[in-house]
Amino acid sequence: MELHRVAKRAVSDLVEMVTGTLTIGASFTVGEYVLPRLMAAFSRKFPDVKFAVTIGNTEFVHERARENSIDIGLVEGMVEDPQLKISKFLDDELVFIVSQGHALASAGYLEQAQVAEMLGDAVFIIREEGSGTRLAMENMLGRLEFSPAHIITLGSTQAIKEAVEANLGISMLSKWTLRKELKLGSLKPLRIKNFYAIRGFYLIQHREKFASRACDEFCQFVLDHDLTGVLR
Repeated sequence: MELHRVAKRAVSDLVEMVTGTLTIGASFTVGEYVLPRLMAAFSRKFPDVKFAVTIGNTEFVHERARENSIDIGLVEGMVEDPQLKISKFLDDELVFIVSQGHALASAGYLEQAQVAEMLGDAVFIIREEGSGTRLAMENMLGRLEFSPAHIITLGSTQAIKEAVEANLGISMLSKWTLRKELKLGSLKPLRIKNFYAIRGFYLIQHREKFASRACDEFCQFVLDHDLTGVLR
């Protein structure tokens, strides 16, 4: 049945049809806040392509790609695996956030030397083990030589935003997840002077996976276009 499915896709490609279903695995940040806009823009060009999307943390998507059970994986943070083709498709910035009622909401910027003093007693709300956002946050805090004394772990970006809005603590999330809240003012950014928390979003594929025309077109769309306009 798998060979039959692959053959049908190959025949469609030969007659220049961009059709079929793309199976995509996406990490939470990418899947919930970036991928929907990418699919919408791609569908305007190729309306006959359908999508089947599975969302989990970066570790989950990595495993699905290794198992060859998805056409494409989109993850936050670098993945190292010789079985996979790995390409960066978008830059991301991690931003410290506090509630509008937090004592530091109007601070705007902190000096790096102030981090331990100003945030030492703060509750940090972070993602679960296996999350690319958690790994990136831990790396950034390591660069600041700061280790939170109080931590709450939550399993989704939306839950973290709600908790920060309720002034339960502070967090660090992707700028792509914060567009609405920062615009409305329900969350406030807290930046560190001369410190930039930059990471990449990556497209991953199994090296031996059959790639349909639709898959190739989607990869080209994601990798070869300036996506900032699509994501506004």
